[in-house]
Amino acid sequence: MRTLISTLLLAAAAQTPWAQAAPLKVATWNLGWHLDRELAAQWRAACAAPFKLEGGRWKPAAAAGADTQPGWKLPWGRNAPIDWDIGALPPCDTYQHNRQSVAVTPEQDEQRRERLRTVLAEKLDADVIAFQEVSGAAAVRELVGEAYEVCSYEGHKVQRLAFAWKRKLGSGRCELDWRLALPQRAMADQVRPGLALSLQTGGKTLRFLTVHLKSSCVSALDANNPLFPAAAGEARGQLDGPNPHCQSLQEQVAPLEDWLERQSQGADGLVLLGDFNRNLGHEASEAAELPARSAGGAAAAPHGPEVKVRNLWRELNDGQPQALRLLSAECTGLPACALAKTRLLDRQEYGQLRATLGCRNPVGLDHIVVAGALKGDGAHKLALGAAGETRPNAQGQVELGLSDHCPLVAELEL
Repeated sequence: MRTLISTLLLAAAAQTPWAQAAPLKVATWNLGWHLDRELAAQWRAACAAPFKLEGGRWKPAAAAGADTQPGWKLPWGRNAPIDWDIGALPPCDTYQHNRQSVAVTPEQDEQRRERLRTVLAEKLDADVIAFQEVSGAAAVRELVGEAYEVCSYEGHKVQRLAFAWKRKLGSGRCELDWRLALPQRAMADQVRPGLALSLQTGGKTLRFLTVHLKSSCVSALDANNPLFPAAAGEARGQLDGPNPHCQSLQEQVAPLEDWLERQSQGADGLVLLGDFNRNLGHEASEAAELPARSAGGAAAAPHGPEVKVRNLWRELNDGQPQALRLLSAECTGLPACALAKTRLLDRQEYGQLRATLGCRNPVGLDHIVVAGALKGDGAHKLALGAAGETRPNAQGQVELGLSDHCPLVAELEL
């Protein structure tokens, strides 16, 4: 059953109210298949279990033998011929070193958790954090401790969303929007819902909305991306094209826009943040005369089933009920970070950005958008450095990478 762990009304009368004059530090971080301890133990056991090749597919075997392989050694990848539900457990190649799956031990798992806790507490220290790709509230509570309230949900699929916010901010209420998950589809083809957090703090109503939209439809510029070549017929990144990933994202546009407009009502400030899997910077920098919709017309016009959107950012930022502001993501000392907002990076630029930040998806996917009375000068990427990737430490022991995404952080004022 899809149940919200917190349609939370958390009384916070005993807490010190947030000082309105102080900046509000917000962050979004995709933690890359992060599981709570109990579920992680189940995952490791499932990956250590034997599989046997039968009829071209790897299937669970009753016992290990000469003709079996543990899950760690199977040929993982998109549409892999393996009897495995990635909606329930991550693939066994989540952590790789030298292009080989790492057979994760409990010690490696716990070391990664401790390093995540250090980043969250000492480097990030945000007031409100939106998480993507976490297994639920327990996975986040294990990382942030008692200083934060947490909400998430159960059911659906293991890649879930969550919010954590400092108790000093006062009462909060979380609610889901399942329409973003495309519930009209078969479960295997459904995507992720949206999660909203409402805070009553400093006499103001603040709303935070986090998303993890459909992947693999990043930018219209990808049709001619030399780093990731694709056949013309694939229509890679064309939101209004025939690419199946883009068609899924296209289906999310109308419920996303409706959810955003509904959540804006009655809010003094609104923050939309998360993993959009779409380069909003590329869309924001398009020539002004290019329309948001394929057939032209106003982005604020009713969004009927026949409408095809070609520019997600301009469709969302239609001024209804209020204008949105996309915070420019900066990376200290890395010019390629700014260049990536308007064009594709070449191999050298992309490699430098990835190596310095330490995350495989360095820019273009994660965004922070604000509306209403909230103001912010920009956002910045928190570099993970060597900790971002799975690699041997100084003692030669393989340490698990923290995430393929770097945290995106912004300080806001109301």
